[in-house]
Amino acid sequence: MKKINRYLVLIAIVLVCAVANVILFLTVPDGRTDTGVFWLVWSFMTPVALLAAIALHLWGTRKSAGDLVSMTVVYYLCAIFTAAYLAAGLVFVYLPWKKMLLPLIIELLITTAYIVSAMFFLRGAEYIRARETHTREKVMYIRFLKADVDDCIAKANSEELRAKLTKLADDVRFSDPMSHASLAGIEAELSATVAEIADKVGGEHESEAFALVEKAQKALERRNSRCLMLK
Repeated sequence: MKKINRYLVLIAIVLVCAVANVILFLTVPDGRTDTGVFWLVWSFMTPVALLAAIALHLWGTRKSAGDLVSMTVVYYLCAIFTAAYLAAGLVFVYLPWKKMLLPLIIELLITTAYIVSAMFFLRGAEYIRARETHTREKVMYIRFLKADVDDCIAKANSEELRAKLTKLADDVRFSDPMSHASLAGIEAELSATVAEIADKVGGEHESEAFALVEKAQKALERRNSRCLMLK
């Protein structure tokens, strides 16, 4: 999320709290502001809810976590628990309740649920993001390999060689996209073979590329067989 958008959201949060407080103090029954219950529930309705929303928003928009999953979690948590603070607070603000024990217990329960939910769901968002990053890294090998083979096709002069390279490209395209540490040796061999093909095609030694394409095809088959074993 862009920095300017982050600041606009923070300003909006502060303005909403300010408007809510103006309405609250204009409509609160006479004498309620002199009670400890009023200031207890107000402290959770405004300062606690505001600080929690700002802290969650800043966490969600930090450089390493400003993604859609994290921000969705942040906004839902803020909305749900701010509404919970307001609902519980307004009940005790407008009702002639004088004992502080019950509102204190309810507000603490809401705060505890807020903290536990934030820890649980934000950790879950981090896990999802880490898995997505890991998956993207694992599938890059096949994408780059396909691009290298396509480059060879574009450079090839022989129609027969171009046909064999096209078949290799199709086999690469439909190969298992997920790489694995145990496949490093085969994948390095495959990449080196494709690099050799790239050196041969389009030049006077293009005829030597036919054997290299066969070698690459066999290496790709071994890789895909290993992928099936790793499932």
